[in-house]
Amino acid sequence: MRRAHAIKTGLIGLAALSLSGPALAAGLIRAPAVPQPTAPGDLVGIVLENTLTRAEPPRYITFGTAFAPGQLPQGEGIAAIVGGRTEPAQIDVKNRYPDGSALFGIVTLRTPPIASGADAAVMLRKAALTAGTIPILPALQKHDITITLALTNPGMPTSYVTVDAAKLLASARSAHQTSPWLTGDLVSETRVSQHIRGSLRLVLDIRAYASGTIAADVQLDNDIAMSPKGGAETYGITIAQNGKLVFAVPRIHQFQYQDWHTIIRSGGRVPINVVHDIAAMERTGIIPAYDLGIGIPRADLLRELKDVSAPGWDAPLAVNGVTQYMPMVGGRGSIGPTTAANAVWLITQNPVAAEYAIGQADASGAVPWHFFDVKTGTFVTTADYPNLWTDGRGGPHSYTTGLTQQVDPKTGWHPDVAHEPDLAFIPYLLTGRRYYLDQQNAEADYSEVGQWPAPQARNEGEGIIVGPGEQVRGAAWSLREVADAAYIDPDGSPMRHYFQTMIANNMAYLKRNIPAWTKKEGEAYGYIIGNYGDSGMMAPWQQDYFATTMATMTRQHVPGAGGVLAWEDHFLSGSIIKAHPGFNPRNGIAYNLKVYHPKTRIHFKTWAEIDQATREAGQSNGTGWAHSKGDYGMTRMAALASVFNATGAPTALQGYQWVVHSGAPYTNTAGLQSTPQFWIVPLSGSPRK
Repeated sequence: MRRAHAIKTGLIGLAALSLSGPALAAGLIRAPAVPQPTAPGDLVGIVLENTLTRAEPPRYITFGTAFAPGQLPQGEGIAAIVGGRTEPAQIDVKNRYPDGSALFGIVTLRTPPIASGADAAVMLRKAALTAGTIPILPALQKHDITITLALTNPGMPTSYVTVDAAKLLASARSAHQTSPWLTGDLVSETRVSQHIRGSLRLVLDIRAYASGTIAADVQLDNDIAMSPKGGAETYGITIAQNGKLVFAVPRIHQFQYQDWHTIIRSGGRVPINVVHDIAAMERTGIIPAYDLGIGIPRADLLRELKDVSAPGWDAPLAVNGVTQYMPMVGGRGSIGPTTAANAVWLITQNPVAAEYAIGQADASGAVPWHFFDVKTGTFVTTADYPNLWTDGRGGPHSYTTGLTQQVDPKTGWHPDVAHEPDLAFIPYLLTGRRYYLDQQNAEADYSEVGQWPAPQARNEGEGIIVGPGEQVRGAAWSLREVADAAYIDPDGSPMRHYFQTMIANNMAYLKRNIPAWTKKEGEAYGYIIGNYGDSGMMAPWQQDYFATTMATMTRQHVPGAGGVLAWEDHFLSGSIIKAHPGFNPRNGIAYNLKVYHPKTRIHFKTWAEIDQATREAGQSNGTGWAHSKGDYGMTRMAALASVFNATGAPTALQGYQWVVHSGAPYTNTAGLQSTPQFWIVPLSGSPRK
């Protein structure tokens, strides 16, 4: 069977079960209530929803979750409280706070029996650590997986490669070449890999549960970079389990730097939707504070259901609704602090929204931004290749180091650092699946090596992705990817160390340059200098983008981020709530502000000069909103709410309230629901609460 068919089977009856009934309020879908901690030792609650029209027996499930500082001290385990009974649970902690308590972990538990369309409330509670490890190899041998590739060569006979998963695991164990991911008495998981040919490799994440069932994430990664051999591959694939065909695709044409995966399960797909306590995650700062009280229109979820049920959804290298030409102008769901799909999933916790957002994370594998270094076992870095530029212009002719095989322009994808979608971070947080961490790291890596390495831009191995050499929006989204990877990569991992170094370098750059920018910008200081053409214009909405990223970094406790954010607030809130003689506050959220003379490149030093130049350029809002007809009020609301949540600045909250009541386009509930990735609200003090 195709994996896409398995997904659609899991969604039978979903429109009736999850898109109607008590969850609806005036056609709106919002997340069901989640149990809250009340007893000593309580950590976080979840709800388990049976998405099928039949009763579901007990099954093992695995998902990701975050904790508040100090909640789960080092040396503590967890248990699950279900219906008043204590059930065993397993926690694999991947990240810890400075005090040693768990920040992010991967939880495994056994679900209770759940009737058709029903749910079960669960509270995770502190408990003693348990001993024991589920052996993977014996379980895999009972449910052995065989992958066969039929590789075609122009003018040559088809060549076949067959990989027996159990034999590969046994061989890797003997050679000490496995990479453990989960270890405990409920589930164990490890990674093994095999080079196929050229730049193509097979990667298996093999998971064994206490029930004896197994799940294997089968990945075909054509991503080896900086090697003498590589290029596109054309092949057919069959996957059998215990001799029975379970997956088959007759022809896949996979360009270099593309990945895809499918999941083979001996016990079938578990049709349980995990409803997370998103409000608790928002309070930790691991995700933006989205408005959870109103909901998303039911019609939006039905459109997602139609898409995930369509033929070809989630096929190998499927697009799954992601914009392939990323430089395309105009607003769209892929641009923002995260994607619209991820925001809808966070806000509704609906299983349809989960399928859609996870499908887009799968599509991230098809984007040709995967540059794997076999020498290090990680993606290429500027530490190993300081002058590397993965752009097609990279190479000696541009005084840079180019890829040994360039990205093929016929992939159908056009990645762009100025319009990067945040595809994998939320799916990794909510599922804990290693493949999505790979996708996060690949995109964060591209955010560095895809930038021009000249001194006025990335500055080679220093990895600077902010400042005059970059568009501010590009700096915002690239920095977002790198910062999130630096925060969520497992403690002690090479990629975490690398991305943390890149973030530290960028923060040091900002610290060095902000005093000069402050002097240059005069009264209106607080906007990031960037490349926006030579017209003398600056885009306030790009400043909003950057502020949402810096706010996230502040809540991630990145040194110096709070100071940069406070500096930005002088412009973000000051441009709309302070009485500056000669300046129209409506222009604070205009599409463009003219901030310097294009010939002399001297910045205007007063608000009045900026306003006059903006009027003369025909960009002023005047008494209306002629130059704020896009989502520019919405992005400022998101920025100011983010500033407030990160710093508590009263000016940011005052500015947020000003925009809410300004009447600017797209700032009402309907406008925000149409672009939910910017529907960020103050954690307290919101006029909407």
